Amino acid sequence: MENETKFFEKIKEIKIGQRSLYDILIKLLLALVILILVPLMFNPQRPLKFSDMKVGSISNRKIVAPFDFFVLKTEKELKAEQDSVLKGVPYYFVYDDSLTLQNKRLLRNLLPFLVNAIPQYEKMDNKEEYLKNLSEELNLVFDVKISPSNLAVAFDILKVEENVRAIKKVLKIAEKLMVQGILNKETTTLARPRVVVIKNGVEEPLDFERRIDFANFQKTLENEFLKNFSVNHTLVLEYLFVRSLKPNLIFEREFTEKAKEEALANISRTKDMVYENELIVDKNIRIDPPTYQKLYSLEMAIAERSQREGRWERLWFSVGRYMLMAAILAIFALYLYSFRRRIFENNKMLLMITIILMLNFVLAALITQSLNWNNYLIPTTMGSMLLAILIDTGLGFVGTVIIALVLGGLQGGGFDIVLFSVVSGMVAIYSVYRIRNRNQIFKAIVFISGAYFWMILAISLYRYLPFTETLQSFGYYLLPNAVFSAFFTFMILGVFEKAFDITTDITLLELSDLNHPLLKKLSLEAPGTFHHSMVVGNLAEAAAKAIGANPLLARVGSYYHDIGKMEKPQYFVENQMNAENRHDQLNPNMSALILASHVKNGVELAKKYGIPKRIRDFIPEHHGTNLMSFFYNKAKEMYGEDEVNESDYRYPGPRPRSKETAIVMLADAVEAATRTLSNPTPSKLRAFVEELVDRRFKEGELDDSDLTFKDLKKIINAFLPVLYGVFQHRVEYPEQKEKKAAAKNNKQKQEKATVKNGNSDS
Repeated sequence: MENETKFFEKIKEIKIGQRSLYDILIKLLLALVILILVPLMFNPQRPLKFSDMKVGSISNRKIVAPFDFFVLKTEKELKAEQDSVLKGVPYYFVYDDSLTLQNKRLLRNLLPFLVNAIPQYEKMDNKEEYLKNLSEELNLVFDVKISPSNLAVAFDILKVEENVRAIKKVLKIAEKLMVQGILNKETTTLARPRVVVIKNGVEEPLDFERRIDFANFQKTLENEFLKNFSVNHTLVLEYLFVRSLKPNLIFEREFTEKAKEEALANISRTKDMVYENELIVDKNIRIDPPTYQKLYSLEMAIAERSQREGRWERLWFSVGRYMLMAAILAIFALYLYSFRRRIFENNKMLLMITIILMLNFVLAALITQSLNWNNYLIPTTMGSMLLAILIDTGLGFVGTVIIALVLGGLQGGGFDIVLFSVVSGMVAIYSVYRIRNRNQIFKAIVFISGAYFWMILAISLYRYLPFTETLQSFGYYLLPNAVFSAFFTFMILGVFEKAFDITTDITLLELSDLNHPLLKKLSLEAPGTFHHSMVVGNLAEAAAKAIGANPLLARVGSYYHDIGKMEKPQYFVENQMNAENRHDQLNPNMSALILASHVKNGVELAKKYGIPKRIRDFIPEHHGTNLMSFFYNKAKEMYGEDEVNESDYRYPGPRPRSKETAIVMLADAVEAATRTLSNPTPSKLRAFVEELVDRRFKEGELDDSDLTFKDLKKIINAFLPVLYGVFQHRVEYPEQKEKKAAAKNNKQKQEKATVKNGNSDS
C-alpha cells in the first residue's frame, strides 16, 4: 500500500505543460471508458438503416438498389405461410407389434383361465386364501391387478354361461380395435389434421374415423359391458379385461418435430427480387407497405453482404462507429473546457458526469439490445434531470444533446429518438429548475408526459399514422417512460448527493430549517451569533438575488458561517451583551489565536454534523485572509513593529472562491460594522457600506470570486434596504436610554475596533 501511494505521488509530481500526469491520466481514463464501452453496448448488425422511413412517411431522398437483392416476406406473410405448411405436417405414430401381441394374449387367455378356475374355487374350504393366491398369480402372469374381493365378484359373474358369452363378444370388439391401433396421445391434442402410422417401416395414413385414443377405447368397452351388466359388475370386468391393456400406437415426438422443422426450412423467406439500379423510392414520395418492405430487405441485404465480404468491411464499420463516438465526446470535452472550466478541472465532477451518462447508456442498451423493447422506453430524461439538478441547467442541456446524438447515431434510433430526447430533455430540465422539494417529481412526470404526447402526436400527424396507434405508443411506452424516469431520478438523486458531496437546493432547504440540531445548538449557546447569522442571511440573500447568484445557497451559508464561535462564545462581541470584554485581559497574540480558531472549530463541527462541503466552504472563506487589525495594531503598540509578524494576525483563508461566499464575506463585515452606528442617515449608511466593500476589494479578498464592479454596485444597493429595516427608528423609554448610554461607555473601545476592522470578531 505504501509503495502504491509513493507511485501515485510520483505521477502527480510529473508535469506535462501546466498539468500533472496524474490529472491527464484520470481524464483520459474517463474518456476511454465512454469511448470504448458505449460502442460495444450498441452493436448493431446492420451498418445502414432506414429507420427514418416508416409506412406513411414521406421519403426524404431518392433510393436506388446498389445491387440485386431479394425482397423478404413480411412477418405476417411468413406466419400465414408457416401456418399453412404446418397443417400438412402429420403426427407420426409407430405401431408396436409386441404390445399388440401382449394385449391379444390377455384378451384371448384370461377369460378361459378364470372360467377353468371356478370348479376349484367352489371346492376350496379356505376361499379367501385361494382368492389371494389367485390375485397374485394374475398379476404375475397377465399383469392384471385386482383385489381378492373383486375377484370373488368376477367368479359370481362367470358362473353364468350367458355372462361368459356376453364377455367374449366384448373382448372380440376389444381385440379388433387393438389390432387396428390405439393412440397413446389424446385425440384432442392433435391440432393438425393428418396422422401417419409407421408399421413395419411403411407409412400409412390413419383416417379420422379410425383414430381412437385409450380413453375412448375404455369408454367404448365400458358401454358394451353396460348393455349386459350392472355398473358394479362392469367396473369389476374393466379391472380384469380393460385396464391392464396398453395403447399400441406410440407417438414419435422426435420424428414429428423433425418433419415440422424440415417443412418450415423449405419455406422461402423471399417473395420478389429487386435488380441493381432499380428505383426503390423517389424523393417526396409516400412510403407504402410494399416499398417499406423493399427498404427493409435492402437493409438486411447490406448487413449480410457486409458480413460475407470479410472482416475488413466490419473493421471499417467499427472504426467509423468509434470515430463517431470520439467526435461526440470531443464536443462535450470542448464545451467543458471552454465554458465550464471549473468542472473540467474537477476530476470528481467528471467522474460523476461519466457515471450519469453511462447509466443512461446502459439502460438504453438493456432496453433495446438485451430486452429488444421499443426505443420509446429509453429514459433519456433521467440524465437531463440529474445533470440539471446536481450541476446546472446549461450542462443538463448539453448532456441531453450528447445522449441524443449517441442514441440516434450509435444505437441506431434515428431521427425519432434524437427529437424525443432533446425536446423531452429540455422540458424535464425546466420541470426541475430551482427544485425546492422532492414532491416536484409529480410536476416532472406531468411535464415530461405532456412533451412526449405533443411529440408523438406531431410525428403521427406528419406521417399520417392512425390516432389509435398514436395513443397506443403513448400509453404503452412513453407514459410509463415518463413515470419511471422521474421516479428513478429522484430515487438515486440522494446517492449522488452523498457520494459526490453535492448540495442541491433540496438539501439547502433541509439545512435552512432552524430546527436543525446545529442551528438549534447555536441559538442556545451563542444567541448573539445566531442573531448575527440571521441578519447576514437576509443581507446575503438579497445581494445574491440582485446579481443572479444562488440566493438560497447564500442564505444557508450565512446560517452556518460562524458556528465555530460556539466553542468560546463569550470571546465574541455579539455574545458579550453588556459584560466586560474578555480580550482586555489577554495579550493580542492570544486574542488573535482565539478569533482564528473559530474557523477551524467551525469546519470540524460542520463535518461532525454532516454539513456538505459546499456549505462548509463558507466558514473559512467568509473571512478569507483578512487582517485582525485591532489586535495587530495593539501588538505593535505593545511590542514594537519589528517584533510583530503580520501573518500571525491574519485569518488562514482561503479567499472566497464563489460569488456566494464573497457575498457572505461582505454581508458579515457590513452587519458587524454598521452595528456600531447610532441613528445613521441613508446617505451616511450608503457611504459606510461603500467604504467597507471598497476596502475588501482593494485588499484583494474578492479576486478569486468572479465578482465584477457591476456586481459590487448591485450588492451595495441590495444591502441598503435590509439595513434600513434594521436601523428603523423606535421610541426609547428613559430606562432604555440609561442602559444604552452605559453600554456605549462600556464598549466604546470595542466599537472603534470593530469599525476599523470591519467584522464582529473582536
